[in-house]
Amino acid sequence: QKDVKGCPKFSEVVDEILDFIGDDIIVAHNISFDFPFLDHVIQRYGGQKLTNKSLCTNVMTKHMIPEIMSSNLNYMSKLFGIQHSNAHRAYDDAMATAKLLLKFLEIFKDKGIKKVNHLYYPRNKFELDRLHFGNSDSSTSEILKEVKKHDTPLLVTLKGERGVILNTLPTLSGKKNADFIEEELSKSKWERVTIKMIHPLLEGLNQLSAHYQKLTPQKQKRVLSFMEKQILGKKKKLIDSPLNQYDFIVSHHLVKDQVVVHSFLNTGTKKAIFKIPGQRKKMLNYLRAQMNRFENQQKKRKHISLPKEIIPLYQHYISDQVEKGLLLHITREQVKSHEQAVFDVLGKFNLQHQKLIHFPADHL
Repeated sequence: QKDVKGCPKFSEVVDEILDFIGDDIIVAHNISFDFPFLDHVIQRYGGQKLTNKSLCTNVMTKHMIPEIMSSNLNYMSKLFGIQHSNAHRAYDDAMATAKLLLKFLEIFKDKGIKKVNHLYYPRNKFELDRLHFGNSDSSTSEILKEVKKHDTPLLVTLKGERGVILNTLPTLSGKKNADFIEEELSKSKWERVTIKMIHPLLEGLNQLSAHYQKLTPQKQKRVLSFMEKQILGKKKKLIDSPLNQYDFIVSHHLVKDQVVVHSFLNTGTKKAIFKIPGQRKKMLNYLRAQMNRFENQQKKRKHISLPKEIIPLYQHYISDQVEKGLLLHITREQVKSHEQAVFDVLGKFNLQHQKLIHFPADHL
């Protein structure tokens, strides 16, 4: 109450507020709440109904980063490096929203977005983690130029007529593996190429597994050899570490403070993304649901539904990354009996997010 002591009441400044707004576009981070609220209060004190156009930076965020688990203004400010030390105070929120809008406008300019609805339709066109190239207006050199910019994991997908998958190429480093990608581009009659940022390479292995059977035998052989060289590194032989020893593998997500849970109780289960520590309860419910399904419906039998040729890559990669602390293995027994310990370890794991990746501030 002391903050507003001696200040004018809303009814005394409504005309001043309307004059300030004029016919400008009103921007908010959650306009569906703020705009009707403001409009209602203005009319309550004798002002005219607002007819201004509006923009929502929150809606924009969800279209550009669909896998973001929380898009509140404070978190978005953190991800984009915007100063926002006094959240939920009017001036600070307004300034942070303005700065976020300016960052988005720069992104729209870079991506050639000239109308707001370009962002929404068609879906998946302007997501910040990917770029699309059509054969009619793009050349291999343009694609390779973009690939070579990135020394972090990428997934390059080649599609033919009617969107048929021609090849799926996960790479630990676009810069270091551009030659192989160039060779594969030259061997395919592609109509569309998508470059996607991934983190970690496990995401690329999952995508390769999903599309592996669609590749020709020759492409399967080349991609397997390529992946084996990347995953083996200087080691001479793939580690034979059976996948059925794992229950849940947790990886960092491309977005900071988010983790991905991969179920090895049933590898057909879709990945689940959680913000840490905010969605701890939600994650725990997910783990319990997967365990209940495993014990009741699957009769404690693990379903490893992966192409047999790719399983050795998974075995080596997961074993190696778990040993290095870059992936986290959570067992059913830990969830059942040491719940707090699981989240203590998970919290420490989350703090180790790879510093080389600063998505979405750095994006495609």
